[in-house]
Amino acid sequence: MNSDLLIESLECAVIVIDHDDIITQVNIAAETLFCQSRRYLVGKPVADLISDESVARCLKECKEQNAKFTLREVELKLLGEQPLVDMTLSSVTTAKGIEPSILIEINSINRISRFMKEKNQLERQQSFRLMMRGLAHEIKNPLGGIRGAAQLLDREIKDPSRKELTDILIKEADRLTRLVDRVMGSREQLKPVYLNIHEVLEHVVHLVSVKSADRLVINRIYDPALPEIKVDKEQMIQAVLNIVGNAIEAQVDKRFVTLGLVTKFERFITLNQTMHRQVLKIKIWDEGPGVPKDMQEILFDPLITGRPEGTGLGLSITQEIVQRHNGVVQLEDYHGKTCFSIYLPYTNGEHHHE
Repeated sequence: MNSDLLIESLECAVIVIDHDDIITQVNIAAETLFCQSRRYLVGKPVADLISDESVARCLKECKEQNAKFTLREVELKLLGEQPLVDMTLSSVTTAKGIEPSILIEINSINRISRFMKEKNQLERQQSFRLMMRGLAHEIKNPLGGIRGAAQLLDREIKDPSRKELTDILIKEADRLTRLVDRVMGSREQLKPVYLNIHEVLEHVVHLVSVKSADRLVINRIYDPALPEIKVDKEQMIQAVLNIVGNAIEAQVDKRFVTLGLVTKFERFITLNQTMHRQVLKIKIWDEGPGVPKDMQEILFDPLITGRPEGTGLGLSITQEIVQRHNGVVQLEDYHGKTCFSIYLPYTNGEHHHE
């Protein structure tokens, strides 16, 4: 089998440098990690990409001693992010009389951590959802009886002041029924269409701008080259709107409400225990107070909320919508700001262009 093909298919980032520390080869995963094409990376000093002193020291010893080193939890300083990685440096001799090259293998710890968190979260939510749906079913039956009895009473009562009481019973029964329906989640079939994800984001911005136009500050970093993705437009609008709505609520006491919207194309991402070659990533960040640590693990569970008036269903519904699209939602750090990232796979790794 072609060795170049094997290197290209690896999930870990691979960089090969010569004796002068100049990059001579990279694979697709390295292009993705550093957000740069190989045309840009090849020929550059490796120090331009990895400026860590311990890496520079190990590179020197690797060349001098023909040794192999593994570094744990190295922090890369990339545009907009500072991911932690494990790094292995090996001396590789290609031919007699030629100075050995150095092979650098980089594995993102962030991905492993996210994978485990995602797996635990998914399992917990599935059991929670089954329990909630069973409970919701048991609640809806007596609610229907209460509403029916209130309607019968309403027909027999002639005193207007008494009718107010039956009106309250009917309205509260309807409100609780709607709440139970939201807990049970959407039963509607997805109606996916190919669209530009920026249409969804801009539609949400338009919706929230109606109330907060004079206070809203939007920071957009959109990738204009993103291919179209197949999603249910209405449900995806609801998923994004729930996150954006929470971000605005978190900044209710501020003069200006700041929101950030970032779109990226990523490769080789594991979602719901399945590897996807091509994934769309949407970041939604705000400058609110952040999520308390004791709530971070249970944030997407139904009925969990940090606001006294909240139902705790917004993020749970968002997660369910995204999961129905085979994606995930994660709370992530973004320059110290509160950030929710939505990962959506491209179907079968295929692109769609008009």
